[in-house]
Amino acid sequence: MGELFNIEKVMGFCEKVCYFFMVNLLFIISNIPVLMFLLFVGAGQIRKCLPLFLLCMLPMALALSAVMYAMNRLIQGIEGSAWRDYKKGYCSDFWQKVRLGMGQLLIILMCWTNIEFFSMQIRIFPLVILFIILFAVAVLVTPNLYMLISRYEMSNLQIARTAVTLLIAKPVFTLGNIVTLGIILAAFEISAGTTVLFMGSVYGFLIMFMNQSVMRQLEER
Repeated sequence: MGELFNIEKVMGFCEKVCYFFMVNLLFIISNIPVLMFLLFVGAGQIRKCLPLFLLCMLPMALALSAVMYAMNRLIQGIEGSAWRDYKKGYCSDFWQKVRLGMGQLLIILMCWTNIEFFSMQIRIFPLVILFIILFAVAVLVTPNLYMLISRYEMSNLQIARTAVTLLIAKPVFTLGNIVTLGIILAAFEISAGTTVLFMGSVYGFLIMFMNQSVMRQLEER
């Protein structure tokens, strides 16, 4: 019985590893446009080709939503197959997620355009600072946006308002989200070959795991 119990634990661990791997593989496949941009255009050209880069980033909204949906099911202990969970997280409210992603990317583009305009063409330092803050908010709010849309039925305006509120009102969780991204990037620098196999799913898992208490508070309200 002891050996059987140990075998079951090993098999359960292997199933979880396979689940992480498959979700991450689907995440990478979903983001082929941005991978193609980085491969053929290069990361150094992002600033010059920002509209094209942001257009390639549009599938990221759907992919992040799908990863966070799958990871939330894993945390709750109700996961099914990786393909089925990812597909449901990707396809449910498909057009709403597309509109949310387009809106975020448009705000990022507008903020960056204004930063460059007011820092190079017409130099107005207060406006540069303002748009830098707005740009930072538009980027840092990303995990909150797709965490919320992957779990709740809300309008995009409600999601955006709640995501920004959480960003400001929960600085500890915001810092945790930033640190999580930093850890993934650091691991990529140390061992890119291994990290690329799990980076998307691990990032989604850590975000959903750290924010469980926040989501419980929202549900209680």
